[in-house]
Amino acid sequence: MRLGIPVQYPEWITKCDCGRPLEINGSDADGFHLLTCKTGGGPVWTHDSMMSVWSECLSSLHLPHKCEPRDRYTSSNNRPDILVLDSETGSNIELDVALAHPWASDILARAAATAGSAALRREELKLNKYKKERLPGGYSPAVVPLVFEHFGRWGERAMDYLKSLSTGWRDENGRIPTLLNFKTLWRRRFSVQLQQCNTSVITGKLATTSLELKDQSSKTLSLTTVNFFLSSSL
Repeated sequence: MRLGIPVQYPEWITKCDCGRPLEINGSDADGFHLLTCKTGGGPVWTHDSMMSVWSECLSSLHLPHKCEPRDRYTSSNNRPDILVLDSETGSNIELDVALAHPWASDILARAAATAGSAALRREELKLNKYKKERLPGGYSPAVVPLVFEHFGRWGERAMDYLKSLSTGWRDENGRIPTLLNFKTLWRRRFSVQLQQCNTSVITGKLATTSLELKDQSSKTLSLTTVNFFLSSSL
């Protein structure tokens, strides 16, 4: 899928387990619906997995942080994904992780016109969301949206934040690696995690979906069989 190769659906799969017919020769050739369908919790699981990698990245820098801190705002019960604590200056940074798919209906026209538009649109939505939030004392939170597109492209703010982290990184010998080494290490880590999530979500959805078999003697399909058909395309 990262290489633009369509998902190879077994011919007997016709719809998602939520009941929606799959457009196998259309938008779902790239796994659009399976990756974004809320039934089964796939998008939440992918989000939480990417959030965990960001936490690993911050821990490698020995940066104190909290995941999903509660009671952060006086204006609502919302919470950021990660709160990065700065005990010296008190200027804490709030991180909000998000996934965006280029084929989503609310961003399709813009995404078709400009590469990265899906991530940009999601960044804008996140920033607008936090404009309404207030911290104790009436202050506005400093928020960085960390957006990834399902095909692997990074949002600009996520990449800028990764670059900013490089100034505090040391390797196991206490040396300061180059920016290129830092970026390469973590970009690979995020990329692998994202594609593993995509693969797991798609194969998991197909394993539990409603199936129509040409041979009506069987109404179920094993996860092993689905994985066999999909392994070459994901």
